[in-house]
Amino acid sequence: MALRKAGAEDLDMDQLAEAELSRLQRQYRIMEGDRQSYSQEANIVLQRQRRMIKMLDAEKKELLTDLHVARSPLNNVKDNKITSEIVRLLNLTDKYDAEIQSEKLQLSELHLQIKKVEKEVFELKKLDISDRMLLQKSLKTQRNVNNLENRLGVATSKFNMVIAANEKMREEIDHLLKDRAYFNNLYQQLVNHLNAGNKMMVDLIEQATLAYDQREEAQNKLQALKERGKQDLQQQRQEMRELQRRLDHDDKLQKFLGVKGQQRITTDLEAREALKRKKKREATEHMIAKFEEILSQIKEFSGEDDIDRVAAQFVKQEEENFAIFNYVTELNSEVEMLQEQVCELQKKSEDQRELSNRRALQQQETLTHLNNTLTEKRSSADSVEKKLQEYRTSLDNLLHGIDNIFHTVRCDNAPILSLLGDNVHVTAYNVMLYLDIIDGRIDDLMNVVHCLEKNVPGMQPHIGEDHLGNPHPLPIDNMVPSHPCTL
Repeated sequence: MALRKAGAEDLDMDQLAEAELSRLQRQYRIMEGDRQSYSQEANIVLQRQRRMIKMLDAEKKELLTDLHVARSPLNNVKDNKITSEIVRLLNLTDKYDAEIQSEKLQLSELHLQIKKVEKEVFELKKLDISDRMLLQKSLKTQRNVNNLENRLGVATSKFNMVIAANEKMREEIDHLLKDRAYFNNLYQQLVNHLNAGNKMMVDLIEQATLAYDQREEAQNKLQALKERGKQDLQQQRQEMRELQRRLDHDDKLQKFLGVKGQQRITTDLEAREALKRKKKREATEHMIAKFEEILSQIKEFSGEDDIDRVAAQFVKQEEENFAIFNYVTELNSEVEMLQEQVCELQKKSEDQRELSNRRALQQQETLTHLNNTLTEKRSSADSVEKKLQEYRTSLDNLLHGIDNIFHTVRCDNAPILSLLGDNVHVTAYNVMLYLDIIDGRIDDLMNVVHCLEKNVPGMQPHIGEDHLGNPHPLPIDNMVPSHPCTL
């Protein structure tokens, strides 16, 4: 019994499976037919679009050829000539139109005047004017003339008053202009005086600066002379002490020799004294002769026989020599000062050289640091370039995948051809347009599949209601860097 029951259940399951299989096969055949019909329709649409694209490309080529021919230099020259001729003709046309309009207006006015005159002549012919009416008309005309003359007199008196007022105002304006000219002259004089005062002040400042510099220089020279005088005074004092010491030594020696040379009463002392006096006299005579010879040489050298003049020349020469000596002393002091300045400058130069060496060392350290930083930046830039290349490769792969998806789901780019321009491939700038089309195409496919699932009884739905509609995709800015399309 249990086996029969189990066999019956298996038979029911087989029947159900066969029924399900036949249903699925029937549904598959229906879907295959729908797919073939859809493919045929899509192929027809694609062929029509391809033909349209070819026609548009041919038309584009023709337009580009026509545009190239139209933009040729010869056509440009012809166009410019034709344009200038057309502009000239248009100007002539406008001119002639204006003249025609003015002539028409004049003709219309003439016709109106002619009609008016004809009407007045007709009215005059209708009216027969009497002498009384002529007299009244002449009287009326005389009254009008009198009124007009009175008005002219009043207007003339007013005009005279206005002219008198204008004359007064003109005189006042002339007076004000003269005052203005006088004021301008005074102002110019004051400006010139101020400029002269400023120039004088600048000259005085320059003179004061020059005098101050000369005073500083004179004070420096005076200070140098004082120091030199102090040094000369100390040297003279030292020489005086040396001479005083020598004089004291000579006095002591003279006293000693005087004591030692006292006369002694001996037999040969007088003979020695006489011989000594004789020798001394001979030496004195020899010295006198030598001095006379020297004096004669001096006279011969100087060309003067007067001893006083020779002495005066000698004193003058000594004074000149002393002045030269003082000048040489000053030059020596200035040389010492210059040497001190040279030493200071050398010291400053050494300090500056040392500072330059320190700066050069610091610059070398800075240059080394910058070179190291440059190497690090270059390495980081290379790594960033590698990453950028990887990102670009990923982006290209992603865009290529989007392009494959676009063609896989059989999307149509006809609505965005005007936005794409010459570039019909997926790029980072037009990817949003393709994604929008893919999104809409996916929504359409999902709606079709959902309808088919609803129409097929017993089929488990794979797409829920919450998956339908227009979901919000992830923005492309969060996936890849994007820029606004220049087209």
